[in-house]
Amino acid sequence: MKKILITLVIVFNMAQLIAQDYKFGKVSKEELEETYYPLDSSANAAILYKKRYTHFEYIQGVGFEVVTDVHVRIKIYNTEGFDWATKSIKYYKSSSANEKVSSLKATTFSINNGKIVETDLSNKDVFDEEINKYWSQQKFTMPNLSPGCIVEWKYKISSPFKSIDNLQFQYGIPVKKMHIEIEIPEYFVYNKSSKGYYLVSPKVEKKRGNIIFNTKSRAEGTGWTPSGTTNFSQTNIDYIITKEIYDVNDVPALIEEPYINNIDNYRATVEYEYSELHWPNEPVKYYANSWEDVTKSIYNDSDFSNQIYKSNHYNEDLAVVLDSAKTNSDKINGILELVKRKIKWNNFNGFTTENGTRQAYKEGVGNAADINLNLVSMLNTAGFKANPVLISTRSHGIPLYPTIEGFNFVIAGVELDDKIILLDATDQNSTPNNLPLRDLNWQGRLIRDDKSSISIDLIPTEPSEVNSKIIIKVDELGEVSGMVRNSYTNLRAINYRDTYCKLKDEDIITKIEDKNKIEIEELRVDNKKDLYKSVVEMYRFNSENLVDRVGDKIYIKPLLFKSETENPFKLEKREYPIDFGTPLIDNVTVSIAIPEGYKVASIPEKIAIGLPNNYGMYLFDVLTSGNSINVKSYLKINTAIYPALDYDTLKVFFKDIVSKNLESIVLEKATL
Repeated sequence: MKKILITLVIVFNMAQLIAQDYKFGKVSKEELEETYYPLDSSANAAILYKKRYTHFEYIQGVGFEVVTDVHVRIKIYNTEGFDWATKSIKYYKSSSANEKVSSLKATTFSINNGKIVETDLSNKDVFDEEINKYWSQQKFTMPNLSPGCIVEWKYKISSPFKSIDNLQFQYGIPVKKMHIEIEIPEYFVYNKSSKGYYLVSPKVEKKRGNIIFNTKSRAEGTGWTPSGTTNFSQTNIDYIITKEIYDVNDVPALIEEPYINNIDNYRATVEYEYSELHWPNEPVKYYANSWEDVTKSIYNDSDFSNQIYKSNHYNEDLAVVLDSAKTNSDKINGILELVKRKIKWNNFNGFTTENGTRQAYKEGVGNAADINLNLVSMLNTAGFKANPVLISTRSHGIPLYPTIEGFNFVIAGVELDDKIILLDATDQNSTPNNLPLRDLNWQGRLIRDDKSSISIDLIPTEPSEVNSKIIIKVDELGEVSGMVRNSYTNLRAINYRDTYCKLKDEDIITKIEDKNKIEIEELRVDNKKDLYKSVVEMYRFNSENLVDRVGDKIYIKPLLFKSETENPFKLEKREYPIDFGTPLIDNVTVSIAIPEGYKVASIPEKIAIGLPNNYGMYLFDVLTSGNSINVKSYLKINTAIYPALDYDTLKVFFKDIVSKNLESIVLEKATL
């Protein structure tokens, strides 16, 4: 019996291996007929297989190139998984050399009447797009998509640069199998670091590599030797290759929840940073091993350092600003607004200029460096101690160690009165020390002209506030009319202006009406363009949907459309921090006039709850006074980054807020 069981297990495992053929195009009917992912039935798609092979190839007369072959197979279970059928392949280009994408092949597999149908991606459906001066991408969407289909692609990237792209093991969908091989010749040394909470480690092997140098020479004729003979010779050089093999199976999806910086910061990833070159018979060369090395490398780029000292193109405009400014704050504000007015951002990032500061100023458009290096230059010309601050935007991730590639943006920093004022002129609604959310990514690096650098905290300490006052009347039919006044400060003001202030009033009204299920009679927004004041939004409204009438009772949600009705935190366990962007204050007061002939039957009880370590608090109270009801709701989050370790406490905290917000004030008809 025991032998029979062992035989059955062996047969079963062999059957599994046969069924899982990972050669390109060998998609099975069983894979196509699978209706859900066995280990995660909620998955909209799953990576059935991903293979990557990165190695170095020596090219005669050129040197080593980094070559990466990629093969991916994805199962799509429903229409919500269609997004995984779109792929972007990024490649780097410079003035001297470019990466190349080649050997692209892609096919969609589906079942029709029990037969497997293959639809190949056409070349005309592959689009080459420029992202910025240095990066482009080949982008495509797979054809003939349907629930249950499988998409598969493979391609090659050849790079003359020595960078190795990050190894990502975790995605927003589960991964069934992944096989990655990285081969590095002994001449190249990389710093390796891991991030994320799903740990992976490679098996390491050594193997031999060989370079064959072909040379030719011409010899002068002597004696019986003909004149001008060409001689060919070969030289063999052996070297050691380190081979790292990652075999990973059944990786769970990393689910994205609200209040997250960039989910990619927390996916299981291994990063390789090129650090040293050990070429035979030459001194060791070091690359970006310290912040000093990073600074030196950046300053050696003329598209960065030279641009800071150019000033002829703006002197007249700057003089006008300085003549009217009375204080340092006036000068800094005026210079920031001058740059915003003169140069519009083309939505390209970068810490080196695209057009150059002078040309960008003349043409009125430029990338982040064109704009903010102009800002640094102006501030220095005006007598301030200003320097560029390198940052990585939220979408770019967080640099884990001294690196050039980890940064993709530059802003300005002014050292004044033992403080550093941060400015970003790419955002039309930013103000000093009030940066757009994309910039608020942990820490930046301020670089001085002596090539020293210091770490700069990008997270604001001042809270971003919304203060709301609502006054309403409820009639005996349950119809509500009233007035709202909302005031927005700091990041909330930037977000409001970005969302609403370019719209016509009727478009703003439509957005608010759709969101709050009300009808607005009159709207006014103050300080749309006065960035140094709070945005104030005021409107009159009415609604038949804000209260419930049951018999002789009226039920009113105390905060009306300002109620928190759903807990944003739903995960059983969250392994990445909660990122609010900035400290927050949400302050709401509501005054409700009791309709004639009614009295208060019940009101929600007061609560006062807090988070550990003074991370935050919430107060809620309902009071009656004569013929009115006054509601107070006050939420304060004192930290921009809340630790995942205390996630359960935060989850309960917001659960209690939602529960309290959903309670009702009950009015009943008064007896005579």
